[in-house]
Amino acid sequence: MKLIWPLSVVTLALAASAPLLSTSATASPPPPGFDWTVVGWNDLGMHCMDSDYELFSILPPYNDLVAHVIDQNGDLVVLPAGTTVTYRAVADPNGSINTSSVGKTNFWDHMADFFGVSLAPDQGLAGHDMPGAGNVPQPMTFDPAHNWFIADGIPITAIDDDGQPQNYPMMRVEVRDGVGTLLTYTDVVLPISQEMDCRACHASGAGPEAQPAGGWFNDRDFQRDYRLNILRLHDELQAGNPLYATGLSANGFNSSGLEATALNDGKAILCASCHSSNALPGTGVAGITPLTQAMHAGHAAVTDPISGMDMDSSDNRSSCYRCHPGSETRCLRGAMGSAVAGDGSMAMQCQSCHGNMSAVGDANRAGWFEEPSCQNCHTGTATHNNGQIRYQSVFEPSGDERVAVSAVFATNADTPAPGIDLYRFSSGHGGLQCSACHGSTHAIFPSAHGNDNLQSMALQGHAGTLSDCLACHDTMPVTEDGGPHGMHPIDSNWVQHHHDAIENNNTSACAACHGTDYRGTVLSRAQGDRTLDAEDFGIKHFWEGYTVGCYDCHNGPISENENTDPAPVASDGSASTLAGVPIAITLTATDNGGAPTVRIVKQPHNGTVSLVGNQATYFPYVGFAGHDSFTFAASDGKKESQLATVSVHVLANWENFGDGVGGAGGVPEFSAGARPVLGSTVPIHIGNPTGSLAPAYVIYGDRSDYQPTPFGGPFLVAETGRRGLNIPPAGFTRGLYIDGSPEAIGTNRVLQLIVRDTSAPLGWAMSKGLRLVIGE
Repeated sequence: MKLIWPLSVVTLALAASAPLLSTSATASPPPPGFDWTVVGWNDLGMHCMDSDYELFSILPPYNDLVAHVIDQNGDLVVLPAGTTVTYRAVADPNGSINTSSVGKTNFWDHMADFFGVSLAPDQGLAGHDMPGAGNVPQPMTFDPAHNWFIADGIPITAIDDDGQPQNYPMMRVEVRDGVGTLLTYTDVVLPISQEMDCRACHASGAGPEAQPAGGWFNDRDFQRDYRLNILRLHDELQAGNPLYATGLSANGFNSSGLEATALNDGKAILCASCHSSNALPGTGVAGITPLTQAMHAGHAAVTDPISGMDMDSSDNRSSCYRCHPGSETRCLRGAMGSAVAGDGSMAMQCQSCHGNMSAVGDANRAGWFEEPSCQNCHTGTATHNNGQIRYQSVFEPSGDERVAVSAVFATNADTPAPGIDLYRFSSGHGGLQCSACHGSTHAIFPSAHGNDNLQSMALQGHAGTLSDCLACHDTMPVTEDGGPHGMHPIDSNWVQHHHDAIENNNTSACAACHGTDYRGTVLSRAQGDRTLDAEDFGIKHFWEGYTVGCYDCHNGPISENENTDPAPVASDGSASTLAGVPIAITLTATDNGGAPTVRIVKQPHNGTVSLVGNQATYFPYVGFAGHDSFTFAASDGKKESQLATVSVHVLANWENFGDGVGGAGGVPEFSAGARPVLGSTVPIHIGNPTGSLAPAYVIYGDRSDYQPTPFGGPFLVAETGRRGLNIPPAGFTRGLYIDGSPEAIGTNRVLQLIVRDTSAPLGWAMSKGLRLVIGE
């Protein structure tokens, strides 16, 4: 079975150059008139690659694009004769496009060391290439086992053609007939991150727990530095282990170890050469711990140098994001990743699905195969479930994975192999893969990142699960329960004739989604804005997310009388706060029958909102200033109100963050004397803890970072520049002018002061970070 690609079948199945259609394109919906539909997705929701390949590699640039083609009859194409499917780069709504990986990574300089093959830049290991500077369409391959078209191993990077970071680049998938006529197309994200990072523990100057006995390397290249420290520490930890000697010999590495292999022999090392990985089938040396076990179990007891918690803690996802792409990429961006707890934090952490690091690194677990299943949380319908329709954790209080009593939302058993039931290989309605309608793992629709939602919006006019029948079908199907998960169609025809279904099946079938009280549940929420003709009950408008129940029209499931009780009324609101400062907001709603209940419908784009009773608390994201908003609705138990919008104005502010390093005089002061308002000059207070004239420098950038240094403390800035200065004994204040253009709103200036101080541990005192969030 192939999860990503087997080394044993790496081929150079290079595509012949296809006719050049266009050197650029912009993401947009297919024009009207197409009878065919194509739906694409990425297999994992995020692919990782190393930011540098000179010394070693965990994962190569290797991304998978998958697509289903649906013909003019609404049927999945299973015999593709005469149909060709290709992909090429397309610009997203912000103009970012990624056609080529040339000059963006040094992977191809070292790939022969890793895989024993040499390819030209932009050529992929499995024969699927980047479109290149000419944006030449590349062919996808039909896989009859899954009835999908796939391009595996596309070597895309996280840098766009303008040299800017882009974790969510887009490809256009185009379907043509045998004479080259365009039948349809769609635009799909190929998510990629090079944020995998070990610096917090392994950079020179980090904590003593990870310091090699032979000392830190102190290489001036930070990317090279922590990698060299890892190789040295690995050699020391494995010294005398006969399996280590076996692994070195089996791979032709220097018998002295990995440090000597990289530095003396100039050979880059693939970690999976010794530590097998199911992400790279065919790798590893027998008897040596698999990579996922070595990494997760081996680091479970380590203390996170930033949070101070041990990495095995399941309290939050920061321990995962210390190494995996998260703090910048935010790869867990789908529906589950946006659930908010009462304190404004994410209600579902990585550990909610995967367990803690010890569980992921368990010796009995097969990495990449034994993953959580949908039904561990989505246990059934409103009438047949494990006590709740859905949970926020895979695990029972005992720690065991929950076993659902219903298979209505379950993945396919024994897929893609006996004993495995992976979502990303499971299929359902019409033979379509679950991912085609629900999105990729980690990016289940709707996504917090706009590019992920473009396909759904193009196909059905709104974000979220691909749920509108007419996205694939030419005409609305007539059925009572033939849709996905036993659904009925949603249109005015169903509204006008659904009473026939009730007469045939009683109301029990309705209760499965609308609840035993028929007032609606999370399963009966409108997937998009709906305006429906309810005949005697008038025209009904249901906004996206509305909880639909029988009482929206009549007095219960068997009543023919109209429910004339008016819906509650929710009131718009507004608030303002400073950047980084939460604010409490009372949500106002009225009803003629008493106080209605309220719920948050749509979270803000640049923060989170928690809710207790009718008291909402808005938590702005770190570094955000500008205008934000969220929506809420009120319910009286029978009807819901219209959507109300709360607008939040987040104003300029500054803050110190992180821990400084001081000498006898303490940590250097480095603070602002005013908010960084557009067009103002902010006093920056620069302290001198030494009491005498001291050389110093300020490092600056536009975002924070955590880079241990040989100077006794970490750089807290992703440095783009530095400036030297001499500080008088009493310190001084210097003005910093803030750009007055509106485009500067929400931008950050992040700075840190480094002062020469002989009383500091290694001769340098380092301030806390200073973040200026520019705004009004």
